[in-house]
Amino acid sequence: MNRPLFLLAVPLLALSAQTRADFYSHKYAGIGYSDMKLRGFCSDANAFVQGLNISGQTATAEACSDSGNGWKAYGGWHWTPYLAVEASYQQLTKGELDFRIDGDSGAYLAFEDEVETQLLNAFAIGHWPLAGGVSLFGKLGGGLWNSEFTERQSGELFFLYQVGPDAFEERLTEVSGRAGRNDNGFHWGYGVGISYSYGNDWTLRAEWESFRDISNEDMRGGFDVEAATLGWSMHF
Repeated sequence: MNRPLFLLAVPLLALSAQTRADFYSHKYAGIGYSDMKLRGFCSDANAFVQGLNISGQTATAEACSDSGNGWKAYGGWHWTPYLAVEASYQQLTKGELDFRIDGDSGAYLAFEDEVETQLLNAFAIGHWPLAGGVSLFGKLGGGLWNSEFTERQSGELFFLYQVGPDAFEERLTEVSGRAGRNDNGFHWGYGVGISYSYGNDWTLRAEWESFRDISNEDMRGGFDVEAATLGWSMHF
């Protein structure tokens, strides 16, 4: 989805609405749907694959994906027209890499890598109220990332088989396997957006967020996240 068009949803809806109510201090909880990009994931992943090229074997990157959809659940306390605090759980789009290593002798291995990441965030949010329940806002904060790396392997490798009392023979043999690991760390982030509050009941908002220093080299490389999110929350 084109991010500029995606972020027009709230202002267009707000222009058509006639209801507004005076601000009151409230807590809120909501969900959001995101269009995301993992910036730097594919460039680092391709650099990793190129580093596997040595004498006797050739490594080739076949496919890499670093964009897609994600979601988040969030909640906070908006205690003045200008200030709020918020926490969120965010499921990022998956980073995926397919590559293979071919040996000069005919052996090969194919790899399918996948990195799935979740974020726990805490933000301080500043609001600039406009007319008709519309507000601009900016946010700054950080939190904890957790990444799960999984890899599926398949191919053909040479193994030595005994074919007689003192005779051995190398044969290409099909192999397959699976590997995985987890890691976590701290990140920081910021964002901007626009929201529309319908009376004292609910809020619709569109926002752009950036998260820095996610994941690491053990997960096929670190990356930054850019997310355009449309969210809806209830007041209570």
